[in-house]
Amino acid sequence: MARPYQKANIPGPEMGTTVFEPQVMANILKAPKNKVLVIGAESLTWELDGKKVADYYIEIAKKLDCHVVATGHTYKYLKEKIDLNKLWDMSLINITGRLVDKDWEGLDGKGQYNMAIFGGHLVFYVSQTLSRIKNFSNWVRTIELDKYAHPNARFSLPNFSDNDWKEFLEKLIELL
Repeated sequence: MARPYQKANIPGPEMGTTVFEPQVMANILKAPKNKVLVIGAESLTWELDGKKVADYYIEIAKKLDCHVVATGHTYKYLKEKIDLNKLWDMSLINITGRLVDKDWEGLDGKGQYNMAIFGGHLVFYVSQTLSRIKNFSNWVRTIELDKYAHPNARFSLPNFSDNDWKEFLEKLIELL
């Protein structure tokens, strides 16, 4: 288990697992669940060898054939790269509230999600999102794909260097 990226992040008795191997993460992501990928604005500013992190998340979304929520100002970038029938524009707070509402029928009206994948958000902001989902729902499995360890996510990555993160994402995409 990696240490939380935020030293003061004390998750309580239930802590998530850090996933070091792309094969393990690929198997988790390929589970037959109703999935949503929530992509944040930081994914547009973070780059790995000149490629925007958002582009890695776009490839993952296409491989998983899942719904995508663009938060912040990412919608403008994503709408040219993702099928508009699979893309929604919503704040992180709004999608978090909907994910913990057991009566919500999902973005397409076909049912609540049981897997929420996050990437491209400020660490302290998504940490609170993950904490709320963990503590106020028992049907949503959370996965965080940023390079930081998040103990409030059911599965997250360890605290990777940029090179290790790039290798992980490339291998993950290949395995999906």
